Parts: sequence; C-alpha cells; structure tokens
Amino acid sequence: MAETNQATIKRVLVSSPPGQFDIIVEDLRSILPKASISSSLEPNFISAVRSEWESASGRSSLAAADGTGSDDGDGCITSISKAMDNYIALKFSSPGVRAAHTVTASTVDDTPTLTISTYAERIDLHNHLVGSMKGSYTICPSSGSLCGNISILAHAFENGGNVQLHSDISMEANNVGKSCSPSDDDEKQSSWAKAVTRKIESWEDNEVMERLSGMYNSMGSTYLKSLRRAMPITRTKMEWNVMAHRVVQTLGEGHDKEKFKH
Repeated sequence: MAETNQATIKRVLVSSPPGQFDIIVEDLRSILPKASISSSLEPNFISAVRSEWESASGRSSLAAADGTGSDDGDGCITSISKAMDNYIALKFSSPGVRAAHTVTASTVDDTPTLTISTYAERIDLHNHLVGSMKGSYTICPSSGSLCGNISILAHAFENGGNVQLHSDISMEANNVGKSCSPSDDDEKQSSWAKAVTRKIESWEDNEVMERLSGMYNSMGSTYLKSLRRAMPITRTKMEWNVMAHRVVQTLGEGHDKEKFKH
C-alpha cells in the first residue's frame, strides 16, 4: 500500500507549480491517514522527489551561483555565458522574478554542441499567482544552427478556484548567421554570442509573449464565452454559439508588450 501511495504522491509532487512543493507536502500530511504518513512521506523519499521536480521544472538552474557551466577554457562557452548573463539581467529584472541559466557542452554525431538552459519564475503566493518559463536551446557553434523549446506554466488559485496553463513551444532549427570556434578571437566569439542571444530574445518575445498576450486579449470573446452564459441588460440569458467563437489562437496572436513584460 505504501508503494502505491508513494507512486501517487510522486505524481502529485512532480506536478507542483513553482513555490508550492512544500505547501503540497504539508497538505498531503493533513489528508493522509496518520498511520501511513511516516511510510508515504518519509524524508529520503521527499528529498528524492524534490530533486526530480527541480530538475524537470528547470528550477535546478537557480542553484548555480553564477548561472553558467564550466567553460573548460573554451572561448565560445565563455562568450555565450557572458551574453546570456546580460540577457537574463535585462529581460528578467522585474520585481519578484528569479532567473538563471546554464551552458553545457556535449557532442552530437561527433559535432560539438552547446545547450543553453534558462529558467525564470515569479512566485506571488499572497496574491495566489505563480508562473515559470523554462527554455532549452541547442546551438552548433561551427555552423550557427540553433533550435529550442520553451515550456510555460502559470497557476492562479483563489477562493476554491484552481486554474493552470501548461504550454510547450518548439522552435525549429534556425541559423544565426555566425559561427564560433575556440580558436577565434574574442571579438568574433562575442559577435557570435550576441547573435545567438538576439535569436533567443526574438523567439521568447514573438513566440511566447505575443502569443500569451493574444490569448489574454481574446479570452473574454472566445474561451470564456464558451464556459458561461452572459446576462445582457435585458436580463434575458443568451445561448452563445461556441462554434461561432473558434478557438484558433493556440497561445494567442497579437501582442501587448506592456501587459506581458519579462
């Protein structure tokens, strides 16, 4: 029974929104039978699940003190790490936002590649709102080919309500127009790194922020109308034709940069 309970508990905890892992653990303590708490929520199990949750959510990036991986003397890694430092500081500087990045080297099909992992979160439990954005970008320095994936999680909860948004957006391979080699001089490596961060910024602004803004702006006339009846001034209920309000904006179209700032 304990194993079955732990499997269920693990699924719940790994799905925890940012800033709520410990809260959910305490909630579980309050609803589980007292006889099973010690076996189902034993410390080693909770610690292991916490590590898995932080890795899966991207929060493990926050544990890196300087936000970067080891450069091993590779000027390309050093340059992209510095460029990402500047990018994170510029784009994720709003009050209450925590953000970090890591850069790691690997080899894919005998080709050296770099993986840039980014994570940002804003936790406002007092106002019942939390959200996070995780990015993973793979760049081939020698060719300049860049691809990536961005995952969004938002959670709003108040007075018994509980709404979550989960979205994964994939970015097809795109060439940044520049290449990098460890033997290049500092100026060329820096120019390449800036081209990479400009492309990442373009993706995050256009493929994420604009879509979220479009979805937000359309909710009142599309998504929410399919969930309720409106009471007009005549006090006569109207039947909304759901098909007439097609949900075609998968994460929105249009943009409101003032509403959705990093």
